[in-house]
Amino acid sequence: MTRQEELHDDGFDMIILGGGLAALAAGYAAVKRGQRPLILEERGRPGGLVCGATFAGAQVDIGAESYATRNPAVRELCHELGLETVAPNSSSWVWDHARRTAVAIPAGTFGIPSDIHDPVFVEGLRAVAGEAAVTRAWQDLELPPEIGTEATTLGELVEARMGRAVLDVFVTPFAGGIHSAHPDHLMLDRVTPGLMEAFGEVGTLTGAVAQIRKPGAVVVEQSKGGMFRLVEALSTAIQAGGGRIDNHVRVMHLEAGIGQDLPRWVVWCKHTVSNRRHPGGPPEESGTAFGLATDRVVLALPAKQSFALLTSAAASMLRLGFHAQKEGRDASTRFDCAALESIGELTAGFEMHPATPVLNVTLVVQNADLDRAPRGSGMLVGPPPLDPETGEVAPETLRAKALTHYSIKWPDTMGRAAQPHTHVLRVSYGREGDPLDFLAAVDVDYALRDASRMLGVELDRSQLLDSRLINWGDAMTHPNAAEREKFREVVQLAQRVEGLDLVGSWVAGNGITPVIAHALQLG
Repeated sequence: MTRQEELHDDGFDMIILGGGLAALAAGYAAVKRGQRPLILEERGRPGGLVCGATFAGAQVDIGAESYATRNPAVRELCHELGLETVAPNSSSWVWDHARRTAVAIPAGTFGIPSDIHDPVFVEGLRAVAGEAAVTRAWQDLELPPEIGTEATTLGELVEARMGRAVLDVFVTPFAGGIHSAHPDHLMLDRVTPGLMEAFGEVGTLTGAVAQIRKPGAVVVEQSKGGMFRLVEALSTAIQAGGGRIDNHVRVMHLEAGIGQDLPRWVVWCKHTVSNRRHPGGPPEESGTAFGLATDRVVLALPAKQSFALLTSAAASMLRLGFHAQKEGRDASTRFDCAALESIGELTAGFEMHPATPVLNVTLVVQNADLDRAPRGSGMLVGPPPLDPETGEVAPETLRAKALTHYSIKWPDTMGRAAQPHTHVLRVSYGREGDPLDFLAAVDVDYALRDASRMLGVELDRSQLLDSRLINWGDAMTHPNAAEREKFREVVQLAQRVEGLDLVGSWVAGNGITPVIAHALQLG
């Protein structure tokens, strides 16, 4: 069989590589324009880190469960697809390792209060860190406005304006529970867009938070019934509009063909099957490679996979002899060879710093004491302290990074089928620096013990109705400054390569909201 005979062209207007939310949003934007996209997903379902499962007769999220409302794009998308959106019920807490108890989180953002005199903030900080910490936090109102203006990370800004205690008590647990990272490693422009601009206007950190987080404002929402409903609705709309979603297809290589007798792009793939040796792990390849020809590709994969494909595309162009010095810009296709060649130089051998593995344990328990929501919608936990003598984490230390009382936070998900006093709890593990042997030791019993401590309610196997342990692998990535600069260069160069589009968190920023908002703008 010749190479041309191995190629398939099913008449799709574009091929989208990857099947997460960025891919689905890009595919939906395409069908709204009357185009037919083909989405390739290597697993057995689209949606990426957004998916649901059935527990005790109720469907709940086992991945991402909400989106930030600072940009209305996701809310508007949900409503356009006929989905109702709802705000979370109740409030959240943070864990105090020293006293082994919980502290309520003040209204604001990332644990930073919007009101410096909020009793929840003042009393919680005083109880954990003492009166001196409260006095230091109040200095935010008196410090010169230039203090903190050069901060680039969330941790730098909070410590400069309000002191180390506020950072340790409220902000670090919040950042660790949500982003699996210390606030010193979270870039302000990516995790709190608009905060520095507001700080520059009002001159205080709490004033800036108040400006971007109005009293009573809803900070996060979900599509009613679970975020997985959005994945279902997008998939349905794409297929109804003439698009197609092919699951169990892994993209292996990307070729760039420039010339009258060559397709613009060839996507080389293999079919996959579920991992039999490691259930839940990456799918295994099956069968022989096949090529899909198209004039437009959309990369909706993580940075590492995207860079590998861009490297292969540049290399294929050079093998065909279309290099920058010889051809420059091909006039017939407006395809900038020099730009793709430069992308290949930037992406070749790319190694991103290690991502943080994430592990979630979902527990469905029957316990009447949980009806009173002892910790509201859940709890966030800072990094465990190290024993000063051994340098190790003490065995009795709480190691979970977060707990979500899902059935309290999102009461619409349980429905009427659930038995009385039935509660869904999600216990999360995996933060920067956690050893892999620790994560390997986490099981349902471990999660039950941690949940008991965080909720102040004794839970055991006798109350357990259902459970599931989900290992998301290296799910959390926070690019450093050098990586972000490389991303920026690649994105700029890709704008000069006709028929190539880049979407996803490494392009748009972490979180459902920026990923979807960016992908919906695909023209």
